[in-house]
Amino acid sequence: MHVQPSTAKISFVLGTRRFLRTGLLLGRRLLGGLSALLIAFSCLGAGSVDASLQTRQAIHSTVHSWTWDFLAWEVDAITQKLGEGVRNPAHADPVGEQAGLVRRYLDLAREVGELEGEINAIYARYSGLATAKSRAPQQRLDSLRADKEALRPAVEAILESQVGSEVLAEGSGWLGRPFPPVWFTFTEPPQKLVVSPRGRIATAYSAMLQPAVPALERAAIEDRILREQDLSAYVTNIGGLGAFPTQVIDRTPLHWVLTTIAHEWVHNYLTLFPLGLRYNASSDLTIMNETVADIVGDELGMRVLEHFYPEEAALHAAQEAARGDPDAPPPAFDFRTEMRHTREIVDQFLALGRVEDAEQYMEIRRLLFVENGYDIRKLNQAYFAFHGSYGTSAAATSPIGIKMVELRRLVPDVRTFLGTVRGFTTPEDIDRALAEWRS
Repeated sequence: MHVQPSTAKISFVLGTRRFLRTGLLLGRRLLGGLSALLIAFSCLGAGSVDASLQTRQAIHSTVHSWTWDFLAWEVDAITQKLGEGVRNPAHADPVGEQAGLVRRYLDLAREVGELEGEINAIYARYSGLATAKSRAPQQRLDSLRADKEALRPAVEAILESQVGSEVLAEGSGWLGRPFPPVWFTFTEPPQKLVVSPRGRIATAYSAMLQPAVPALERAAIEDRILREQDLSAYVTNIGGLGAFPTQVIDRTPLHWVLTTIAHEWVHNYLTLFPLGLRYNASSDLTIMNETVADIVGDELGMRVLEHFYPEEAALHAAQEAARGDPDAPPPAFDFRTEMRHTREIVDQFLALGRVEDAEQYMEIRRLLFVENGYDIRKLNQAYFAFHGSYGTSAAATSPIGIKMVELRRLVPDVRTFLGTVRGFTTPEDIDRALAEWRS
């Protein structure tokens, strides 16, 4: 039976909207003060505080017109989720039909992506003057987007419930509900700017930029930072963002969507504890956070796939088995092996102070990746600073990833693993935990 939302609930949502918007103004003032302090005490390299401040201000000036308003997005997203909590958009869909609804939504998302690519190709071939040729696919695209948007709230609620059931099964709940809540939204996440010194691989500066930054503008930002600040820069798309609600893209396979939702939930969980609170304190702590989120996110996401989507789980398992078959012929080009080799050689060049040699080598390797079907737009120190923060990534050389994977194998379940790692504040904590669990 459908129940109309009560006046009290509606008042609560409206009151929350006012509270959040007031908080937005106060938050901006607070963040402004904190940013000033952080800028004053952070350092990009061995220069003085004043030089570092000038460098950060110059970078900010370069990307200012493209910066993403995180707080404004949070206000709108939380308000939307509170409203959906009142309406319960998945209530009208029987449990037996929910998996089909999710599949339908992801099929629409895939079609939207394909049509966008088709339209972009038309405009590229005809110098932006293909109005007549693009009219029919554009009309189809508008229709698909409307259909997808109509399904989105219910699909988000279904997936939140499914991932939340695995979170609860691991004991991360409060009053019978996952805690923190599994809240996410299908949206195009912001792009991320990462800046690294040229002489070593480390994240010296990062910023979130608007999702719509075009490719030419990304290249212009990177080139300007290199030219004016002598720093390596890289602007990249991201698959999700650990905001609250978290952001997830929808033009990907179901197993990727589920593991990403779980991955971003882990980030929200860790922010309640020392490991997450110190995410940006050092590159090692960033790697530790991302590796934990990768390990737990993959595990929980795959459990959801097996439980609610057995056909997709079987197909994914067959694909993974074929990929890992020792009797299968080796791939003509092994991305992970080649990327790890690239990183190792770059590290050697930089350790010897041969920065230009390292950069020339990375460009040669980038062309090799492109020739083998991996469209890497830019391969530089900042690329490795970003991708190397994921300990299980092919671009990582830190031993943290290997150690975290071993620790997860030693502990009995996800709950124990999270309870063990959430208090870590240094890489040495991993070694101590490994020594304890090995014994």
